[in-house]
Amino acid sequence: MSWGVVFISLPDAGTLRCRMSTHTIVCSVALAILCFAGCAQDSPPSSRERTVSLLLDLLRDESPEMRRMAVESLGKIGDQRAVDSILPLNHDPAAIVREASVLAMGRLKPTVTDGAVVLLTQALEDPVESVRQAAVVAIGEIEPGSRLLQPVMGLLRSSDAMIRRAAVRALLQVDSSQSVPALIAAGGDSDAEVRQGIVAVVGEWGGAAASPWIRERLAEDPSPGVRAEAAYRLGILSDPEARAALNRTIAKDPDIGVRRWAKQGI
Repeated sequence: MSWGVVFISLPDAGTLRCRMSTHTIVCSVALAILCFAGCAQDSPPSSRERTVSLLLDLLRDESPEMRRMAVESLGKIGDQRAVDSILPLNHDPAAIVREASVLAMGRLKPTVTDGAVVLLTQALEDPVESVRQAAVVAIGEIEPGSRLLQPVMGLLRSSDAMIRRAAVRALLQVDSSQSVPALIAAGGDSDAEVRQGIVAVVGEWGGAAASPWIRERLAEDPSPGVRAEAAYRLGILSDPEARAALNRTIAKDPDIGVRRWAKQGI
């Protein structure tokens, strides 16, 4: 994937004077000149090398904004040599840097290893929502195989519902077909949003074999959101039993939104 021109947004001058060293200001100006000169991917090798080298140096800058800018730019340039330097930023004290590093990992699409998946799984546990969302996106970008998804599946046992929600969103992005039995086992989660996400993942990757369980969720789950998701997924499956379940829902479900999704699925 080509990310085109690398655009750099510099902090305002007052912020620079207050928070950044003279060295950082000089580097920032030099970086802006290099990046605005044209597409980094199409620039001469010597210019590209200088740009990447400068960005790698800025990953250690004292300013979180500068570290964020540098890691975002490396992700856009797409130089695989930056991966090893970006990985430690998953533990940066600044959330904006952690978020940017996780998104950059997705853009760089490193070789999918257990280590890379573990790092992204840790990001799914981040206390900051934007970092968790970035991890969901990155996992979808690198597309780990089913064998490597066990750390993500393990998060469904977390005591924190926000982490369980993030894990389910990540599983929806990739082939989770081999995890369907474990997902069904977790389908009675105490959090309605987690249950809805599990219905979505099972419906997406479970195929026709998942229809009986999804019909059960449609008939029995106390949350309208879960039942609406089940109705939507059954509408996609569209087998005779699914259509019969949707007709029963149209006639009996007390929630207008659920009935609406059931009607759309017929």
